[in-house]
Amino acid sequence: MKFSFVRFTMLFSLSVSAILTLNIQAAAQSGCVTFESPLSGMVFSTPSCTVSLRVNCANVVKVELQARYFQEDNEEPVIVSLGTITRPPYKLIWNTRNLPNQLFTGIGILAEATLSNKEIQIARQEGIFFTHNPINRKVIPTRYSISAPDINKTEVKGQKFGIYDSQKSGRANFAWNEKEFIVRVSIKDPSFYSSQPGRRIADAGLEIMIDPARRKGAHPADSTLFFIVPLSGSPYKINYGAEVSGGTFKLLPTSSKINFNHSVELREFKGYDLQLSIPREVFGKSLPDTIGCNLILRLLDEEGQVQKVSLVGGSAYEMYSPIFWADCVRLPKPLLMNGALQWLLFFFVGLALSLAAYMFISKMRKPQHLSNFERSEEERKLFERIKNIIDQDIIKKDLDINYMAQRSGLPVTKLNNLIKRCTGLTFSNYLLFCRAELAKERLRSSRSSEKSIADLCGFSSAVEMEKCFVKFYRTTPYKFRMDQQVA
Repeated sequence: MKFSFVRFTMLFSLSVSAILTLNIQAAAQSGCVTFESPLSGMVFSTPSCTVSLRVNCANVVKVELQARYFQEDNEEPVIVSLGTITRPPYKLIWNTRNLPNQLFTGIGILAEATLSNKEIQIARQEGIFFTHNPINRKVIPTRYSISAPDINKTEVKGQKFGIYDSQKSGRANFAWNEKEFIVRVSIKDPSFYSSQPGRRIADAGLEIMIDPARRKGAHPADSTLFFIVPLSGSPYKINYGAEVSGGTFKLLPTSSKINFNHSVELREFKGYDLQLSIPREVFGKSLPDTIGCNLILRLLDEEGQVQKVSLVGGSAYEMYSPIFWADCVRLPKPLLMNGALQWLLFFFVGLALSLAAYMFISKMRKPQHLSNFERSEEERKLFERIKNIIDQDIIKKDLDINYMAQRSGLPVTKLNNLIKRCTGLTFSNYLLFCRAELAKERLRSSRSSEKSIADLCGFSSAVEMEKCFVKFYRTTPYKFRMDQQVA
């Protein structure tokens, strides 16, 4: 779509002037004729419009009505006659069924009243909008991402621009996260080079238009977000305000700088990438689930002139009208990127690993007897001899590995290694295990106190015996006696 906003504004003004000077011998903006309906700023969603006038003079001979509107893809205005009214009531119904939607600046209606003395008085209303034809809004999925995905990668398709030049192509991608709404555009243009005249480079770039509340207005309003990212220079914001006064309608744009995170990457004879991150605070307390949005590329043609291409397509008037923009729908945040879910996942994984480690360590604490195939005959005999010595002297409080080494005639290291190989326990742990086994039998068959049994089994105290029971059997002597004692 080759379209110049400045040229459009000039044509708009010229067309109004043409209407005002059409067959006018003398004109006045106030007097005998005023509009009751439609009024500037009104929006009609049905294919008809009632034009109603208030005539305050008795010498009005006739009132001629004319309208100025725009056809799709045509910058030249169309002026049509709506009819002539010669007597009260000064009212007619205009069938607009075949009229295209009138957006952005709307249409103008002119009433020319001829008085009996040949004087002519004029009344007009501008900025009247029609949205009666259905509009199929494009839906753009907006994925969660910490940063905008690289749309040059094959797995990221993005949204394609309908660029008129087959040698050029462009794709856009939208992303969101808790902090910002991200827009990234990548343009492939083999004719682009950054040494073009500076003003042309500054005029080229990207326009980002957002309708946060999805009011779907016929023209930009105060709530519309309008950002421009040029190829040269800093990005800025445009605020649109509608001014309605005396039947006239004007869109008054004002610009201001912004300090949002952005990037511009120029690739000689290849194209360029543009990105703008819009902070969440711009949208209010939170980012809406669905917002109206549109992107307009400012491309340089072969003559270095800026041409505009809209992501959602449409005519020059539709691309700037929120009602025609796409719906950017926020896709849910991936479960694996949810902070609370990640915490729960790590918690349960950590818990499972801890339980596995605990079970492994507990298993290692228990005696692990080797099979006859794993033990040599010499090891078996030595172990049996050491076991018998322990059984004989188990009640001795001072029984230790040095004493056992002296009794068995084995070096301390060899003795400890032999017991560990045959039981999986060190000498000290194996000694405690043997004492606990003896205590089990006495708890099961006698009614002696735990302190007495601990003393008879070689434990230093009942507390030490309880620790051993917890360590080897995961229970206490008291619970074991309650469950296992013979009546």
